[in-house]
Amino acid sequence: MKRIKNAVCFLLTLLLVGLSLSLPVGAEAENSEEASQSEIHSIVVFGDSIAEGYGMPGFTAGHPEKAEGSFANLLAEHYGLTDNDGIHNWAKTGLDSKDILKTVKNADIDCLKNADMIVISAGSNDMINLLGEVVFQTYNSMAGELRESGITLDFSDLNALESALLSILSDSSKKELLQRFIQECTTRQVKTRCQDAVMKCGNNIQEMISYVREVGSQAEIFLLTPYNPTEAFLSNDLFALIQHSIEDIGKTYQEISQSREYGYRVNVVDLLSDFSGQYLELTNIASLDIHPSAAGHRQIADTIIRRMNILLKQHEAEIMT
Repeated sequence: MKRIKNAVCFLLTLLLVGLSLSLPVGAEAENSEEASQSEIHSIVVFGDSIAEGYGMPGFTAGHPEKAEGSFANLLAEHYGLTDNDGIHNWAKTGLDSKDILKTVKNADIDCLKNADMIVISAGSNDMINLLGEVVFQTYNSMAGELRESGITLDFSDLNALESALLSILSDSSKKELLQRFIQECTTRQVKTRCQDAVMKCGNNIQEMISYVREVGSQAEIFLLTPYNPTEAFLSNDLFALIQHSIEDIGKTYQEISQSREYGYRVNVVDLLSDFSGQYLELTNIASLDIHPSAAGHRQIADTIIRRMNILLKQHEAEIMT
């Protein structure tokens, strides 16, 4: 009887081993993905109009949960979270890194402590606000000439200003006047101000990270770099200055993520590289809107999800060793 029991156990063991060895690779990957998804119970989002989902269907200022297809809502959908249960989005259109730092420090501490993932989209408005000031000053100094040539700008509406400015700067019919306008917008003093803005942005990001860790959060932090949709337009010194400044912000984020003091579980999502050469598809720049398109938001979400899956597997391996 004992031999029979041993034989049965042996056969069952062989059967189970055989089943595990013959398990399709796809099924194994699917189970692994489900395991990863189940480990994300809370996501916190801070940032600007990109994180709030500006321009997406259903977008309503102050209600980021209504922006259908925004990267934040795609993340919530992927991990099975809702606005009241696991996804907390405090992004707001127009915020620069200093404003976002205030938002982080005013956030619910329990939400920060319990977050598995924190996404921060900051830096774009730091540059937009500065360049807006520069353009405003230059416009006033050349107002007579510009108006005589039919060039008018409305500084009361930032989104309308962005569209008008991009349209004007790509108008080759007023080449000489526009060249002088661009020269005034890209003086050495302006370049120095851009460098200062990059440094302040980096300092604000460091302070955000420090605060999040001080309250006890162990969340994976994802920093989204700014991108440069003006790549889709004609090349000029102003667009080159924008490109250089955005590159510097990206480098600053990378340095932060690699530093011993701030780099713990900090990940950089390099949108400047990810969007390069694809701005007509990944943004609404063809409509003179610099914000991400539905495809752009999907790419941001997919990048974060892929990175998070890798990190979760690494954490699992560390626990097992």
